[in-house]
Amino acid sequence: MTDRNDDSYDVGYGKPPKHAQFKPGQSGNPKGRPRGARGLKTDLKAELNQRVTITENGRPRKLTKQQLMVKQLTAKAVKGEMKAISKLSELVITLLGPDDEIPVSKTKLAPEDEAILQGFLARNAESGEHE
Repeated sequence: MTDRNDDSYDVGYGKPPKHAQFKPGQSGNPKGRPRGARGLKTDLKAELNQRVTITENGRPRKLTKQQLMVKQLTAKAVKGEMKAISKLSELVITLLGPDDEIPVSKTKLAPEDEAILQGFLARNAESGEHE
């Protein structure tokens, strides 16, 4: 217990009285999560990575449950289910990025832009020789 006349330690928010503080080596949650206990994230990953056997085109195939989910979602989207199309589009954009860029090889620059680019490349090549 602390003496009320002792001004060396202020008790307040984030400063519990000395007698209530954890002792060195003492945990704030002594029971805590038991060793080996798995969380939801671990269980979900394990479940999605489990392999199942399906028959595709008359042949058995082993896929993970995650692969099977993607396959089924894609099949529903192809059949025209709007929810599946929406979810699949969202996944594609989130994971793969928007793919509406025009490949560089198919673009044609205006003559003015081509001249600017050539000038830049020439200056850049010259500055590289001096290094």
